[in-house]
Amino acid sequence: MAKIKVKKKEKTTSAPKKTLTIKKPQIKLDKIKFKVSKPDFKKLVTKKGFKIFLMVLVAVLAFILIDFFFQYLNNGYSVAVVDGTRIPKSVYHERLEKQYGQSIAQQLIDEELIKLEAKKAGVEVEEQEVQLRLEEIISSVGGEEAYLQALVANNITEEELFSQIELDLLSTKLLEPTLEYTDDDIKAFFEQYSSAIFPNETAALEEGEKLDYELYKEDVKDVYIQQEVSNAQYTWLESLYSEYKIQDNSVNKPKYGVLSATINIINNLIGNANSNGEEVVQE
Repeated sequence: MAKIKVKKKEKTTSAPKKTLTIKKPQIKLDKIKFKVSKPDFKKLVTKKGFKIFLMVLVAVLAFILIDFFFQYLNNGYSVAVVDGTRIPKSVYHERLEKQYGQSIAQQLIDEELIKLEAKKAGVEVEEQEVQLRLEEIISSVGGEEAYLQALVANNITEEELFSQIELDLLSTKLLEPTLEYTDDDIKAFFEQYSSAIFPNETAALEEGEKLDYELYKEDVKDVYIQQEVSNAQYTWLESLYSEYKIQDNSVNKPKYGVLSATINIINNLIGNANSNGEEVVQE
């Protein structure tokens, strides 16, 4: 076969590339001024559509406020709502006052008398004492969870319980020195009520076995004193009613007189000044 000769292409020299230089435009910001026009509220308000929008907005807000007002009447001023009919709290309070008003008023008066007598005697209760009694109560009811359930069941707050414990401790401190009892009285009390005072310990006993009085003597003494204070408290408070000027508005309608309030304030100020003077003399 005949060989075919292929001529090689001669190298061609390419032209040199040209470089393009682009100059950045120099923009001077200080010469450019931006104009921001303020919205013309006067023109906006004069527009009919905007006026309608404002009227609708005001009407909606007013309707919401009226609705909240009626909810407040139903909830804040009503003890119940039956099928849309509101039972006012005033009726509820009137019924409560007729049935329990006098007894509650007397209880509040008794509490105030205890505080006044404690102040007169210089008797105070420390927060630590209240806390210790509270821990005893929590332990006696079966722990923290049972204690919280007891508060809900009795419709009482912890603050109210604190106040009640403080009053009980004040009464105990005031009346305990006036009690007369012997060890035999405490022992007889233990023998009669030991199963009620120590139910868990009694349940753990074998048949025919009894609790050892000497082991529980101090605890029994505390319970005995609380019981005796409670028994003596009624007579003691009755005697205080003649020593203090008490106005029970739950029984009798209040009386009005010329400058009665001012005279009472002056008498209280004089009484406080005299009591402070007596304390200074005693020191």
